[in-house]
Amino acid sequence: MTGESFYIDLDGETWQYMLVTDPPAALYWQPSSYKLKLSDIQIATQCSPAERKRLKHEILKDIQENDYE
Repeated sequence: MTGESFYIDLDGETWQYMLVTDPPAALYWQPSSYKLKLSDIQIATQCSPAERKRLKHEILKDIQENDYE
């Protein structure tokens, strides 16, 4: 799976997700070259729609906060 990663939320639960960008090469570009969107994040771990929405927002925020470190 391309861009497969894991995220640990505030409750300590581990969630598997994938970044699926269009074009696929955008995974390797600088953050200034491609703005990651919620639709680029796919949650692989089974969860409810409400959890999926929350996780996508948390993951996107985490990625954006850590892009320039």
